[in-house]
Amino acid sequence: MSENNNGLKRQIGLFGAVTILVGAVIGSGIFMTPGTVAAAAGSFGPFMAAWILAGASGILCALVYAELSPAMPEAGGPYVYITEAYGKGGGFVYGWSMTIGNYIPLVAMLATAFASNLAKLIPGITPTGIKMIATAVILALMILNIHGTKLGSTVANIFTVGKLCALLLVIIGGFFLISPENFTTVTTESQTTEWNHVLNAAFPAFLAFGGYYQLAYMSGDIKDPKKTLPKAMIIGMIIVITINVLISVACVGTVGFANLAGSETPVVDAGTAIFGKAGTVIVTIGACISIFGALNGGIMSYPRVSYSMSQKGLMFKPFGKLHEKYNTPYIPTLFICLIALIFVWTGSFGTLLGINVFAGRILECVVCSSLLVLRKKKPDMARPLKMPGYPVTTILAIVITFIICMTCSSTQMIKSLCLMATSIPAYFIFRAIEKKD
Repeated sequence: MSENNNGLKRQIGLFGAVTILVGAVIGSGIFMTPGTVAAAAGSFGPFMAAWILAGASGILCALVYAELSPAMPEAGGPYVYITEAYGKGGGFVYGWSMTIGNYIPLVAMLATAFASNLAKLIPGITPTGIKMIATAVILALMILNIHGTKLGSTVANIFTVGKLCALLLVIIGGFFLISPENFTTVTTESQTTEWNHVLNAAFPAFLAFGGYYQLAYMSGDIKDPKKTLPKAMIIGMIIVITINVLISVACVGTVGFANLAGSETPVVDAGTAIFGKAGTVIVTIGACISIFGALNGGIMSYPRVSYSMSQKGLMFKPFGKLHEKYNTPYIPTLFICLIALIFVWTGSFGTLLGINVFAGRILECVVCSSLLVLRKKKPDMARPLKMPGYPVTTILAIVITFIICMTCSSTQMIKSLCLMATSIPAYFIFRAIEKKD
């Protein structure tokens, strides 16, 4: 079995890479956002346009990773790109900001969402009980992924297949019960005004397309990454976009646009409309499976950023240690999971979601900008896949992502910026320790 230059064993093939990406992207978003998107859109036309706009932004950003990942197939993904483009200081700020502002809130958010959905099947669970379930699942997955990426990848494969089966039930069943009258407009506004809602609706829709970057963090674990990564990125995103669009059409067609708009459980509502009470149980279980898979993917991939930073001398030394028996970066795994437990007990799902999305989208713009810098800075770098339509497509990825990001509330922005700003004192503390050593 081959190893990369950081000592990590390459154990994940194309199928495993695709399932990691699909499992990371299709998490809680697809089960929760269609109702919010519908409410913001106001009618079916803008509703579908918002999904397409969000999907276009996602696939453009994914193509940035598809070029950069095989060109620099090292564990840590975007941190490596940022460091090459902007220097070690920029790399540290990016890596710390993503960990504190995006990864940890996301782990806490997904664990909370999993526990909340599970509570629907177990009557009588209190808010404290939900937090206890979230705590238990984080600890369980932390232990699982410390024991090895192959085991974690196997779990990702199983849960990705499971949740896709649940979604396919809704899609197939829904298309048999679609009623044309369910696609009617719910507002009394003019068509021009309704279409102005596309951008506002695109923000919650974008939540269902995030997470593709997790695959880049696994570059050090992927077999033949120069060939596998581009294929996995493109195949995975096509699968994700197709599923999101089909689920949205099935939800509208079975529940009705008016009933869908504002629903907090749109896919569950569709399952109920198609299969009755049994559908409620089946789809709720599917939601739990989906969220669990996304959470597992995050806990498996996020610690590799800190591991890679430490290997390059840009993070605290203990983060660069591999477990003697399992050959995994166990210290950053412990760090992320244990800090996430604090977020679970102190933050609501909505708060965690806002913090995560704003931080992730702002830093995504920075990653995309690194491609522009590296094309000029390192023109002779081997690139197995070049981004089609460069530089227009790269600039579009930045502009669309930034505009969608700016639809966040000022409160979400401030909280995210405060967390990301901790990267500055963290960097000076690190440098002070480094000088003493």
